[in-house]
Amino acid sequence: MKFGRKQLTNPTPSSVNFWIRVFTVIAGVFMGWMQTAVFIGPKTQAMLSSILGLMIALGNGIAPFFGVKVEGEVDSEKVTAVETKP
Repeated sequence: MKFGRKQLTNPTPSSVNFWIRVFTVIAGVFMGWMQTAVFIGPKTQAMLSSILGLMIALGNGIAPFFGVKVEGEVDSEKVTAVETKP
């Protein structure tokens, strides 16, 4: 797995997609739950929501920069994620 601008045309490893999706779901649920938690002050909620929202956007924006070279007879332009072997 490589990281960089040249990897945008290669499929993203499925493990990267999986962990970014896990983080996105957990952070999104936490952001929604904070709005119902009366013991978290409004300034703290605003700060945490802002940071988590930025991290969600960055994580999803950076994922395509991870790439894996596809070997074989697969049309790499039609693949968005690929399983990698350790």
